[in-house]
Amino acid sequence: MEENGTIIQYTYKQITRMVPMSEVSWKCFRCNLSFKDESIADIHKKISNHSITKVKPIAA
Repeated sequence: MEENGTIIQYTYKQITRMVPMSEVSWKCFRCNLSFKDESIADIHKKISNHSITKVKPIAA
């Protein structure tokens, strides 16, 4: 069982290196949606009339 955990942890580290997090994203806390592109967040804001918050990812 420990071997599987080690493999999963190693795979997760490899994936996070391959898919870098963007510096900034936008979030609608009401819908629990995140947007990487500000223009898409603006479209959501206009359609749903929800506020959008600019957020930075937490570095681990």
